[in-house]
Amino acid sequence: MKVAVFSDSHGYMDHMVAAVEEERPDHIFFLGDNLRDGKALARLYPDLPISMLRGNCDFGPGQDELLVELEQVRFLLVHGHLQGAKSGTMGLLAAGRSCQADMVCFGHTHQALNDWNGVRPWLFNPGTIGGVRARCGYGILQVEQGTVNAWLK
Repeated sequence: MKVAVFSDSHGYMDHMVAAVEEERPDHIFFLGDNLRDGKALARLYPDLPISMLRGNCDFGPGQDELLVELEQVRFLLVHGHLQGAKSGTMGLLAAGRSCQADMVCFGHTHQALNDWNGVRPWLFNPGTIGGVRARCGYGILQVEQGTVNAWLK
């Protein structure tokens, strides 16, 4: 199963649409900071499962974290602001360990990170798909029968 991971679109939909068209994922994780963009993407691709949550720039109702299991792999999805992502990884690691996640996917920092040091949980930040104050980027996860391979694009 191929999963596209997006965060911090901040109103820039074009990059997400182009990535979906290029990658043809089976599932999308949208990690916040413009939840309206995640919802618009869901309307454009109604048959594509999208797990989405809000970020620190999103107001109104929405999930702050999601635990998603795909192909026997547990993913904790967070934006990262509530776990102190800009101050380091300790809060993210603790959140992932508390729910026995294999991987924590987060955004907020606009800095891509693919940190697997052999100790669970794996930390994965796709960067900003909106290209706001950083290079535009996203992530791809290939998930199969309890294993994950991850790339930053």
